[in-house]
Amino acid sequence: MSRTVLAKSSFLAHAAQGIGPAAQTARRRPLRWLFLVLSLVSFLPACIGTRSLRAPVPVVRSEFAVARDILRMRWSKTFASRVPFFSYKPQEFATAEISDDGSMVFIGSSKKTLFALSQRTGEVRWQRTFDSSLSSHPLFLKAGVAGPQALLLVGEDAGQVSALVADTGEPRWTYRARGPVQNQPVLAGSLLYVTSNEGRIYALDVRTGAWRWQYEREATDTFSVRGQAAPLVVKDRIFIGFPDGYLSCLNAETGEVLWNRPLAGDASRFIDADGAPGLIGDTLVVSCYASGLFGLDVKDGSVRWRYEIEAAGPLTVDVEHERIYVSSATQGLFCLDKKGRKLWQQVLQGQGELSRPILWGPYLLVSAAQSGLHIADAESGELLQFFAPGQGATAAPMAKGRDVYLLSNAGDFFALTRTH
Repeated sequence: MSRTVLAKSSFLAHAAQGIGPAAQTARRRPLRWLFLVLSLVSFLPACIGTRSLRAPVPVVRSEFAVARDILRMRWSKTFASRVPFFSYKPQEFATAEISDDGSMVFIGSSKKTLFALSQRTGEVRWQRTFDSSLSSHPLFLKAGVAGPQALLLVGEDAGQVSALVADTGEPRWTYRARGPVQNQPVLAGSLLYVTSNEGRIYALDVRTGAWRWQYEREATDTFSVRGQAAPLVVKDRIFIGFPDGYLSCLNAETGEVLWNRPLAGDASRFIDADGAPGLIGDTLVVSCYASGLFGLDVKDGSVRWRYEIEAAGPLTVDVEHERIYVSSATQGLFCLDKKGRKLWQQVLQGQGELSRPILWGPYLLVSAAQSGLHIADAESGELLQFFAPGQGATAAPMAKGRDVYLLSNAGDFFALTRTH
């Protein structure tokens, strides 16, 4: 199956004032004035004309003229050898995982190596080499959940899923799936649910890795987006999107199909429903790259509302405040209420592919493949700070407690922390 990511880029670099050396280099300064002038020119037409009787939905634009002091760097590690900046555009997809006590950080890389690092210093506790690249988000299980020892579940691009002893990296069991395993596995009861980029979901026994059932849909022969949706488990049901544009509801114990819902409409390309679904009340929220964001009845999948977004991608649901945050590869960040009404849109210049938005207290974190880490106010959408790690960041950030972890496309892994 062919996998590509549709994304538009800008010829201008960010005029961001961020944290870290990469955001402070002198070579960015001449572009800052050019960027501000062009932004002013584009803003003037919006200031001319009659004022509408109804205030428009805000589209937030920030040039990062004043960065807030939210994050600072604690330590960093380099996992990839240096290459000339313009020689190629590397990408790293792995997201970090943290142990339950917060003492260890686990991160994979395209160099086929998984690292277990000290959370405090970044010192390597152990490392393990695999047969293929690691683009996944591992899952940490504390001792007693799947046996007497804490385990780390990690997927490979070649399809193998491994259960490792978290303290040593020693393997406990492995399972070979078909297609890259790049999402974080989901545990419910004694079953571990794993998705592969070939449009499949597997149910495995978490203690032994034994196969219980699998479900797959026919591979699409059109262009599709790289990736596969992670599942959402609600009681005895699983909700999962597929590259053919369908959302499926399955019996969690048997894999039996309860209902399917097509989301792509008349679109013929990039019809993937690859964003992990979310749930607000009894409304299931799911995105389709070709057709936007949907609110579905959780019982039967009937459409309650739809909001059209170009290149709709991964989403995050804030159940407490009844908000939905969704990334677009071409239009930036969106915030909608539980009925699908837009509250704000954040335009990110020259962004490229965006990661899943991550809620971190009052903040929203999102990685941009062509720039870096953006920190926004979750309520207003105002951009507060920008961190340029070098060659952008495709991987989603990981936030826990006061700390944020990010793997850059250049192969550098950063531990950032709150300043206050």
